[in-house]
Amino acid sequence: MSLSISKLDDSNYAEWSILMRAMLVRQGLWDITSGNTPCPHGSPNSTALESVHQARGLGTRLARRRNLYQMRKCNDQTMTTWIADVRRAVFHLKAIGASITDEDHILVVTSGLLPSFEHFVVTLDATLESELTLELVHRRLLNEDSCQHPFPSLQCPDLQPAAANAAVEEHAF
Repeated sequence: MSLSISKLDDSNYAEWSILMRAMLVRQGLWDITSGNTPCPHGSPNSTALESVHQARGLGTRLARRRNLYQMRKCNDQTMTTWIADVRRAVFHLKAIGASITDEDHILVVTSGLLPSFEHFVVTLDATLESELTLELVHRRLLNEDSCQHPFPSLQCPDLQPAAANAAVEEHAF
């Protein structure tokens, strides 16, 4: 299985650098490319590469933060993809030095949900602060989504009798 990495451009430095390192480690080439003495983050080479390929000024932070807070889950988007999209946006903000708390992350991932999740969000709001973590929210979102969108075969009345007959025939002696 080969890892596909987008070419480095002005918008993907943070993801590109992590994926490139992962690919080189996986192929056993990281030690060769990194040299004998590891360069600390912020070395002249890495700083130069970052400054060329990653904008990090106030305008960039504001634009990315605005995009983060305006994110909305699409009707046909899976919950896993929605969570990943929000994580990616948070990652991009943190990569340019913006501070994003877990509370901000939870707010974005829950406020961008479809109206069918309103009751679910109210139950999250009632959760004790000490118990409310980003991981808990993600796990409960996935559970709630699976309850709201059961497998199609369970909703299709034409398939239920066939499935029941197959189960009976399988256990017949």
